[in-house]
Amino acid sequence: MGISCEVREIFNFVYKERLDNDLTEHEFDYVFIGIYNGAPVINTDEVAEWKLISFDSLNRDVVENPANYTTWFKKIYQKVNIYLNNDGE
Repeated sequence: MGISCEVREIFNFVYKERLDNDLTEHEFDYVFIGIYNGAPVINTDEVAEWKLISFDSLNRDVVENPANYTTWFKKIYQKVNIYLNNDGE
């Protein structure tokens, strides 16, 4: 995406989730946060689609259309939302 900024780890977690077709995701994830105010530079060889969305709009969409998001994204999103609502502490 052509983005360069400082990032820091805000949390990590393990999750295990049964999926369709007898598949299971069992992952240890690190989540980092960074602030970038420029425009992304899209490499169309690496990115088919992308969307810029406000956090409030994303929140509404996750609530209204949960099937559009992966299990791991919803878990991370909830934890990031808590982190941001606690002023990043």
